[in-house]
Amino acid sequence: MKLLAGQRTKLMEAGRALLVKQGRVEAYALMEEGGHRLFLMELEPGEAAFHSADEFGEIIIEVYALEDATLEELSLAEEQAGTLVPLMRHWFKELICLPWLRLLADRGDEILRAWVDGSVLRQAGQQTENLLEEFEENQGIFAMLAGVRFVAQDERLARRLMARRRHKRRLLNETVANLLGEDWVSVSGSGQGSAKLEEAVFLVRAVAHHLGMPEEDIALNKETAEKLDALGVLRRLVAKGGMEMRLIRLEKGWEGWDCGVMLGYFGEKKQLAALLPESPSSYKLVTRENMEGVTLTSEMAESVSGDAFLVYPGLPDRKMRRLDFLRFMARHTWQTDWKAVLLAGLFMGLIPLLTPIVTETMFQDLIPILDRKGLATVTQVVLVAGFTTAALTTVRSLAVLRLTAMGNLRGQAALFGRLLKLPPGFFRRFQSGELAERMQGLDRSVMLLTSESVGALLSFACSFWSLGLMCYYSMKLTGMALLVWLVYLAVSFFLLYRLTRAQRDMTTASNKTSGILAQIFTGLAKFRTKGTEEQAYHLWGQQFAIELGHNIRTRRLKNISTVIAAMQPMLLTLILYYNGLLELATSQSGGGAAAESLGLGAKPMTAATFIAFQSAFTAFNTSLVAIMPILEGMSVIKPYLDNLLPILEEVPETSEERQEAGVLSGAIEVRNLTFGYVPESRVLDDVSFRIAAGEQVAIVGKSGCGKSTLIRLLLGFEMPRQGAVYYDGQDLSELSLPSVRSQMGVVLQNGQLMSGDILHNIIGTNNLTLDDAWEAAEAAGIAEDIRQMPMQMNTIVSEGSTNISGGQRQRILIARALALKPSIIVCDEATSALDNRTQAIVTKSLDKLHATRIIVAHRLSTIRHADRIIVLDKGRIAETGSFQELVEKGGLFASFVKRQVA
Repeated sequence: MKLLAGQRTKLMEAGRALLVKQGRVEAYALMEEGGHRLFLMELEPGEAAFHSADEFGEIIIEVYALEDATLEELSLAEEQAGTLVPLMRHWFKELICLPWLRLLADRGDEILRAWVDGSVLRQAGQQTENLLEEFEENQGIFAMLAGVRFVAQDERLARRLMARRRHKRRLLNETVANLLGEDWVSVSGSGQGSAKLEEAVFLVRAVAHHLGMPEEDIALNKETAEKLDALGVLRRLVAKGGMEMRLIRLEKGWEGWDCGVMLGYFGEKKQLAALLPESPSSYKLVTRENMEGVTLTSEMAESVSGDAFLVYPGLPDRKMRRLDFLRFMARHTWQTDWKAVLLAGLFMGLIPLLTPIVTETMFQDLIPILDRKGLATVTQVVLVAGFTTAALTTVRSLAVLRLTAMGNLRGQAALFGRLLKLPPGFFRRFQSGELAERMQGLDRSVMLLTSESVGALLSFACSFWSLGLMCYYSMKLTGMALLVWLVYLAVSFFLLYRLTRAQRDMTTASNKTSGILAQIFTGLAKFRTKGTEEQAYHLWGQQFAIELGHNIRTRRLKNISTVIAAMQPMLLTLILYYNGLLELATSQSGGGAAAESLGLGAKPMTAATFIAFQSAFTAFNTSLVAIMPILEGMSVIKPYLDNLLPILEEVPETSEERQEAGVLSGAIEVRNLTFGYVPESRVLDDVSFRIAAGEQVAIVGKSGCGKSTLIRLLLGFEMPRQGAVYYDGQDLSELSLPSVRSQMGVVLQNGQLMSGDILHNIIGTNNLTLDDAWEAAEAAGIAEDIRQMPMQMNTIVSEGSTNISGGQRQRILIARALALKPSIIVCDEATSALDNRTQAIVTKSLDKLHATRIIVAHRLSTIRHADRIIVLDKGRIAETGSFQELVEKGGLFASFVKRQVA
């Protein structure tokens, strides 16, 4: 039997086995009804998988080909059973490596202990009948245990579903209580006894309610809150509400402007308060004592602290569409501004109707009889209409300006917040320059959606009243105009369709050009070192030529559209004037009266009527011609929004269903961890170990053995193919990743500093002081270097850290990791650029910490004093033990030491 890579086959018939002759396969246990699949082992040539089924026939063994494989089907007949004993024992030996089976064996189960020590099937002796009977008995035990395992998974899923149902029931109870006018107090299982915590929860919920964000998940257990400072609690609550916040400085008179939704401190006691905009020019102050809030006056604003936190609404943690994003932006702008734009556009579209009516009145009723008072009255009406149009234009422009600013502020903040939450795997698919180009599409889309185009579109819609007047004055001339307009629109929309496609292609090419350009700038020093600047120019020029081609095609289409738009009014005016003069001559010769007497409904054409018709035609045609460039400009919105689709469709790694980690002690367990960046490879293969709280563990191995990958899995940057990581017995896949990472100090290989001063590179946005920064700098061995700098902690770190050495950069990163005194510290080659003296300082500082320390390093001085050393080789744990034990063992680690000592 041959299986291609990715194909599967099942062992359905009892007394059968599959022997691997060539290639590699994986064996799985399946449950037919539930669709569950359980990984058992990987089989190589010379190894076999055996049929197994429980008493209900629900458990089935399935074989999956990792690569092209050749299998031989074996029969467990009595005459062949003796030759299959080595394959059977290997089958049980691999099964007992499964953590959930090994746990039973470690607890003293005699049958499973026989699988461990290889004594299985020896009691059957040489009798084939007894051999097959014992094998089937052991297979039945495995099938039974597998069935129990599947049931346990179902029960676990059922508990999770029950928890969700309880959560939904609680929301329903809260809604009913609100409808009945009752107060609903939500208390978590661990209790929220702290008054400060309850105050923070209430105010963050008030902010979320004002922003239209979900409130039910805004809660924090007391244990976690006690671990965090006041600012940390506030940040965690805001994040649980799906929002973002940043520190701002309030200037004098801020209460008269729309500065956004804020959390600040009020009064002499610095009481936490929510500052909620009531209108674009006034605020409401909400506190725990005054839940309804009061309008903030200038006197009250003076009691508000100058430091506040601006809160932004965030995007939901789910897959989104373009329409969802547009709704989000529309919901988080002032609705009064939208109403102002729409109403102004409506009235600005109606005012031009006065022009043809006034024109006909003047030339038909006033001028022939020299009515000067009537002309004065008409002039006054026209002046009022002009001033009204100017006022409406001003109102619309101000509203559009506010919409643009608010849309950009809320949209950019929400989109950037979502970008930071996306899983690391997302960033492997895009270059940094390409992502930057995609993010700029939001700014351009907002400018187009909230610009004068919206009002212009509404004005065009209202200009159809002018078309009605044209029909009233002359159906014949209106029909001729409609025919020309239909041809014009058909050509224009065809060009618009072509333009949209060209714009989309140009946007895609521009993304790639930006990505290549960012890569070239990043590696410019390397290009110069190797003297390959021409190659860099060629890489850029090749892609830019593609973008330029699409750009030229776009401009050519726009030029054609512009020429047609310029020719259309002139051509149509000539046609209408020619036919209008003919109709005017016919009317004056009596043809119009004859037609009217015959009941044909034609209104006699007069000079005044023709001038009025011409006025109405000019108003409508001007709106029609003006709307096409606007539609061309708005045609690029779809490509820009398509640019954002990868960011919107990717689901953030934070999920509403994940639970808080609580306060971590530092205990870590890795069980049966297997991972590969591509399906056909394995960087880590069945890795398992435990780290006690406060233990220092070093991970060593050759380059490419999986050390950095293991660290990424511990941090939740990648999801394992199988197995799990546990913190204090809690599965990382079920925990809120920010709640775990906030309790870890991490220094990754090739970590970078932010552009800014050293102080904020160490303390970040945490509620730490300058003394805390100096303490962390002392522990990292960088304090003396900082003191020798002219501006000390205020020294600016340039982009790319080009103004400090590699060792200084590493020590600042270490200081950042130590600043919050985390319970877990992870260092991936964190001291590779340090000299022996500085490394000794860092090592001594780490030894003093009561924290779990995981250190990936090659230097012996870094790992010598570790409590335990784990040696990785080809993705597996090769050795484990203390430094002295591994050296005396004379294995892989000993050879590693010899190479460094030699």
